[in-house]
Amino acid sequence: MTRPRTALALIAACGALAAPNVLAASNGVYTGKIKGANTNVTVKVKNNRVTRFTASISASCGLSNFVTTVAYPPAGQRDKSARIRGGKFKAVFKGSPEVEADRRTITGTFNGSRVNGTIKLEGPCSAEGKYSARR
Repeated sequence: MTRPRTALALIAACGALAAPNVLAASNGVYTGKIKGANTNVTVKVKNNRVTRFTASISASCGLSNFVTTVAYPPAGQRDKSARIRGGKFKAVFKGSPEVEADRRTITGTFNGSRVNGTIKLEGPCSAEGKYSARR
């Protein structure tokens, strides 16, 4: 009677060990689009870190709307990268060092060969969007 329980426990343990690999981000470039827009998103992953993120998003800047580029890491901080933990990452940074209130947040969740996430701009220009990309 204990053998079936032991076998079941062994199978469950093997499954638990394999599960984190499903969420792990593979090295490479993920490309996709912002949902509801025809603008591109690129996420580059190396050694479980997001080393580059670029996207174009329509932002409201006062009375006008502009397509704004979100680039991580920002200029002057090219050695920065966002660590991926549990299949997720988050980076908060300034888009322009000259503008104090310029705050940008990017998030992402990796699942297999896909990454889904959000982009948020706060400050003189504001925008929010969701994106999806695949490797």
